[in-house]
Amino acid sequence: MSENRCTIAVVVNGGRWVQEAAALLAQNAIPRAMTLGGLHDYVRIAFGGKLGYTMEQTSVVMAQWCRARPTDSDGEAVAAGFAVVTAPHVTDEDMGAGLALEAVEVAVKSGAKVIVMVGAQMAWTPLRQKVEAANGRLFELLLLPTGKVQVSTESVTDLRDLARNRHATTPVSALFKPLPVAPGSGQAAAVATAEPDDSFAANAIVGVVKSLAKGYGIVTRKDGRGDVQFLPGHVAPPGFEFIEVGDTLRFDVVRTPAGKWLAQRVVRA
Repeated sequence: MSENRCTIAVVVNGGRWVQEAAALLAQNAIPRAMTLGGLHDYVRIAFGGKLGYTMEQTSVVMAQWCRARPTDSDGEAVAAGFAVVTAPHVTDEDMGAGLALEAVEVAVKSGAKVIVMVGAQMAWTPLRQKVEAANGRLFELLLLPTGKVQVSTESVTDLRDLARNRHATTPVSALFKPLPVAPGSGQAAAVATAEPDDSFAANAIVGVVKSLAKGYGIVTRKDGRGDVQFLPGHVAPPGFEFIEVGDTLRFDVVRTPAGKWLAQRVVRA
């Protein structure tokens, strides 16, 4: 019998994360920056544990970093395994990219048992109902602007307040997981930057799907520059499940700080 696992999808409002995390540091309210790798660990420990799963039984199967325009934290997001998504504003007051509703749609379709939204609250009732119909659990980690107050509930948590007042406790301390050490520097890298391919442009690269496995695919570039991997969260709707071997795709290519090439913003040609 297969092991019972807790699968988690994480959708982050990148603009909100960058601005409010910087505000916490400026106030000396937290010991060091929250990191996206730490966020992965936090949601696995906190929400997997809340539902009765061990760390070994808990995994992040989809992670999306949503922003309206490029940010200095995009490289860190890629290094932490996030698909970088250019998402529209949800409201005029939203200082960041907003949590793209389509990103949550993808999370629902991924079959994740838990969806964690970071930086904004899901106010769109029909989408909440879709999550419930799929037997999913929705948790919201709000990053509220300075001075605003949010009463925490079992499923809605003020992440600023949590980080400020409980940063030394487990599992909250996981949010401050140290950043990767830059090669040869001996110091923690402030931001890991993703190196774009020299042919990088919006969906400019064409390739053919070589293989598909559970959780990822391989596409062979038609320009002869080899194979690259893509993850379900990197595929535009209707999504990964509609991709087949032999399909022609258009995509962008980004090189992570670890040297791995990834296809992102993948669409069927």
